[in-house]
Amino acid sequence: MWKASIFDVRDDGIAVLTLNKPEQLNALDLDFHSDIKAACQIVREDANIKVFVITGAGRGFSAGGNIDSLSSIENEDRLKCRIENAGLTVQMVYDLDKPVIAAVNGPVAGAGLSLMMACDLVVAAESAVFGFTFIQIAFCPDCGCSYFLINKVGHQKAAELLYFGKILDSREAAQLGLANKIVPDGEALAQSLEWAEKLIRQPLHTISLDKRLLRQASGNSYHQQVAIETTSQVLAWSSEDFKEGARAFLEKRRPSFRGR
Repeated sequence: MWKASIFDVRDDGIAVLTLNKPEQLNALDLDFHSDIKAACQIVREDANIKVFVITGAGRGFSAGGNIDSLSSIENEDRLKCRIENAGLTVQMVYDLDKPVIAAVNGPVAGAGLSLMMACDLVVAAESAVFGFTFIQIAFCPDCGCSYFLINKVGHQKAAELLYFGKILDSREAAQLGLANKIVPDGEALAQSLEWAEKLIRQPLHTISLDKRLLRQASGNSYHQQVAIETTSQVLAWSSEDFKEGARAFLEKRRPSFRGR
């Protein structure tokens, strides 16, 4: 089933997808698109999976699109189909209602950045570099990269990154809000799993509502967002987790959430 990746579901409900073409810096070819979409479908449909972690084997997370493959495409229709397929891959990650963590163990560039930014949380190794280098081959960003950048860093900084093909080190990426935490080399996956283990003890039904709110906020007015928050609060109030959380608060004990 898996063409280029390793997919593992742990007993505690944490799923880990490892992109596994280290000799190519895990460049996102058709095999990876197939694997990522298959993994997303499993994560979405399997109620036992609580948190999804994506990482890369070897010294890099993902070098983005496979340039050799793209340059050999014969016509615009085939290119459009290829780009749309890549965009759908990242969209499936973005649309998951469960928490997704990117464990960025090394260089990430091109469409790999879109895949990373589609995740909720990003843990990066100190030596990781973030290459917005589309312009170096006279290519545009794809897979939602421009959308993510505008929402994360604003127009002027996004323009600087794209127009000049900027390459950021891990500290610069964190300062811009592109990474949540920087860890020593070799520890990105371990830290991501530590966060995942913490998340599975959280009220995951509420986290899914929070995730939906965050996804909608950038496109809504203040008044629209307040209305959606009200609806979300009613849904949270109706959950078993809220009742448990309220009881635990009143009884001065640690709550035991069940994700519903």
